[in-house]
Amino acid sequence: MRSKSVFLALAALLALGMSWSDARAEVNWKQFQGTEIRVMMNKHPFTTYIEPKLAEFEQLTGIKVVMESFPEDQFRNKRTIELNSGGKLDGFMIMATQDDLYYWKAGWLLPLDDFVKDPALTDASWDQKDFFPLFMKANTIDGKLFGVVFNAETSLLSYRKDLFEQNKIKVPATMKEFEDAAKFFHGKEMDGKKMVGVTLRGKGAAATSQWSDFMFTFGGNWMEKGKSFLNSPQDIAAFKFYGDMLRNYGPEGATMLHWAESTQLFMEGKAAMIYDANVFKSLYENPKDSKVAGKVGYAVIPAGPAGSIPHLSNWSLCINKNAPAKQQKATWLFIQWATNKQNAVKALLAGVPAGRASAWDSPEYKAGDKNPDWTASVKKSYETGNPQWNPPVLNVPEIRDIVGQVIVDAIQGKDVKASADKAAELMNKKMELP
Repeated sequence: MRSKSVFLALAALLALGMSWSDARAEVNWKQFQGTEIRVMMNKHPFTTYIEPKLAEFEQLTGIKVVMESFPEDQFRNKRTIELNSGGKLDGFMIMATQDDLYYWKAGWLLPLDDFVKDPALTDASWDQKDFFPLFMKANTIDGKLFGVVFNAETSLLSYRKDLFEQNKIKVPATMKEFEDAAKFFHGKEMDGKKMVGVTLRGKGAAATSQWSDFMFTFGGNWMEKGKSFLNSPQDIAAFKFYGDMLRNYGPEGATMLHWAESTQLFMEGKAAMIYDANVFKSLYENPKDSKVAGKVGYAVIPAGPAGSIPHLSNWSLCINKNAPAKQQKATWLFIQWATNKQNAVKALLAGVPAGRASAWDSPEYKAGDKNPDWTASVKKSYETGNPQWNPPVLNVPEIRDIVGQVIVDAIQGKDVKASADKAAELMNKKMELP
């Protein structure tokens, strides 16, 4: 009798043009009323957005959220210490491909798949398919989902649109055109300033995330068949191009450039181009701090031998595998709410690149979009990028230091092949595989 009822209900829904998932009842948001959860966050624009809205979640669910946020370095250390010591921590932010393999092996990440499939715990409106697939892939280990993206990052070529138009320079679509444009602007007096052609991160390990885009675009990789790929012809070509660009057309002291110094140079109007994270648009376009606000154009990374392949990185929310079961489920309700479609749109309007396609396509966002070339380039990158922006090892910081030294050597004009050979040998010796 029950199966007949279910069949009749499904038939009625199909007749109305609805899917079964559309018909899933809204979850009981009050099912964990009275529970308290503790969530640890990095001081991040998303934290700034979501923290004032916690009362809304608490009113919806009756769940008390204790949210603590710390500067990034302190956050990473405190999170690891507390998880390692078995402290009371229910949910936390994580950056996929930075810490996830280590945390997964340590047994600190709860697989979320059973929660996602459970109609008593996951509201149909949450709509998992709305998230960009490559970011969901980045939050998956051994076929298990461990996190939900709320901040989707990539990198873009940002350039002085006004100067390119005045000098009739084509926006670089290839690495050759990228180099030609940098060469044209480098050393010229423009707007009363002596320009550099391009600025990039050059400070060792800090540069590896941006260099990875060049590595992929030149056809390289971190590893192949369990061995370092750093001294492959493709990786060496990427090291050489990156180093040559900074040495020949970049600022002095390029090996000391982190993102803050590089973006500041661009915002002061002293560089024709910069290649760095898409989130820095909010800096470039802020007229209070930037002399180039309203003068910047945006494009995907110029194509190399393997095409145009930027890296993808993201911050996600996840659940402590060792938290009590009730806290885990209550934390899942919090993650659902924090990453729902409404919050994704509002966070995007506040400058947090959303991991949901619907946010970018929403009328609210489109109506206020002052940089459609930025939006188009970001969306294109989300479709074509590579989420493996760090070496796929447990000891990521140690291997990034090794890669960063080759970048420094390339900028300084040293023998790149010799440096890459040394780095590959050291990486093979030091890397810890999952």
